[in-house]
Amino acid sequence: MSFLKQLMVCCLMVSICIPMAIAGEKPENYCQDPASWEKWEALCEKYPHDKNIQILHALRIGLCRKVEQGDLTVPQATDIFETARKSVIQQKKAKHMAEKDNSQL
Repeated sequence: MSFLKQLMVCCLMVSICIPMAIAGEKPENYCQDPASWEKWEALCEKYPHDKNIQILHALRIGLCRKVEQGDLTVPQATDIFETARKSVIQQKKAKHMAEKDNSQL
């Protein structure tokens, strides 16, 4: 997948996953948002071989289950997901920079 496609996917993931981070505001529970689930399903169908999307989708499913069971709060689950999402974006940026450096040799 080209860097531009990867960047587009990351931007799409960001637009789907951004939590309510305003101080004092209760984070939105995306686990109970049917539109959010539909977006994730569409993303997985569009990029079925993108390991990072599949990983984040599986993480989302597991975190939602833990929230529903009462093992995690919504803010805890959101924090875990955001940490993983940011890690994916960092990895993509690092890979792009390495490829860019190698192509200039």
